[in-house]
Amino acid sequence: MGRFFIFLIAVLAFALIGIAIWWIWNKVNIVIKRQESVFDIEKETHEKVREKIKEEEN
Repeated sequence: MGRFFIFLIAVLAFALIGIAIWWIWNKVNIVIKRQESVFDIEKETHEKVREKIKEEEN
């Protein structure tokens, strides 16, 4: 009976560790994706500005 409780505690501990790692990775991944989308928007804006400058020069 005591071994069973130790087993349950170990399983619970590993499950909590796994959930914590997943949660942290999920938050990090969301931040990375947001930065990538902001970078893409900035890149598109930069290209549009360059095109407008070229048109104004001609």
